[in-house]
Amino acid sequence: MKKLVVTLMFTVVSGNAVFAQTNFHTNVTNLWYQGYKTNVLAIANARLAVNSNDIAGLILKAQYDVEFLELNTISNSCQRVIQIGDTITTPNFVKRFGFERQDYFDILDMLKNEPIPINELPAEKAKAHINEKPLPTRLIEALQKDGYFD
Repeated sequence: MKKLVVTLMFTVVSGNAVFAQTNFHTNVTNLWYQGYKTNVLAIANARLAVNSNDIAGLILKAQYDVEFLELNTISNSCQRVIQIGDTITTPNFVKRFGFERQDYFDILDMLKNEPIPINELPAEKAKAHINEKPLPTRLIEALQKDGYFD
């Protein structure tokens, strides 16, 4: 328990430092790939605590919710990414979001039309803990190219 508290404190503190980093994309991608997915969520939550419309935080939170099948929050997370993503006007993000926006709608449709059977939920959630899975971050990369994290 003590280790968990220290880890969370470190993540929140370092999460604030990540706001101005030009290598934000690399940092969150590496954390995710190495299996520190809750650290990525902590970074997202720290960003959202400062600004509830922070698109980077919303994207990371939505990705975590989808990966871990957080059924109580997936819909809201995806809807917020769509809602705020539609307001972002930076060139790289606009171009990339044009391709990925539909993915969020597809997730919402899948949840509505093809819900995961309750008996399969534990096995599906367990898959989220597998390390060395890439974090789909093309939108984060586009934001970085646009200078969002500078």
